Amino acid sequence: MDIFLQYERAIDWIVAQCPEPDKFAHTYAGIAIWFLAALWSRKPLYSLWTLVPVIGLELANETMDRFAHGAWFWPDTLRDMAATWFWPVVMVGLMRLFPSLTGRPLTGDRPSEPIGLAPAPQHEIESPMPSMPPVRAPDRHDVGSVLAGGEPV
Repeated sequence: MDIFLQYERAIDWIVAQCPEPDKFAHTYAGIAIWFLAALWSRKPLYSLWTLVPVIGLELANETMDRFAHGAWFWPDTLRDMAATWFWPVVMVGLMRLFPSLTGRPLTGDRPSEPIGLAPAPQHEIESPMPSMPPVRAPDRHDVGSVLAGGEPV
């Protein structure tokens, strides 16, 4: 059996598992490939190298579609590419534009200490809570006053 038709059947089954339209499958695939590329390459998500597999695998997918169908269907192909690449490209762009989103600078250097919350000093943990002013519970006169248009207690 032709490998392109087998590939097309496998892709059709995957798309059938996703909500309509098939662009959702492309969106999910693009985000999953982006995350897996970062894990496999051990590069941060904001690295441009994490986009290379997303772009390459989508181009390979569209090439397989072309051979399975015998021709390019450019409107569908371009929409598939846009759906696959959109969120990974947007997220990488935002993380590079706003480095504070990543929690570390985009210098490529890893900090010597892990980024996170430092433990509170012991003297702050053992200090007593500040006292709260006494609170009086409202009574029926307060409620009646508010219902009559008076100021709330």
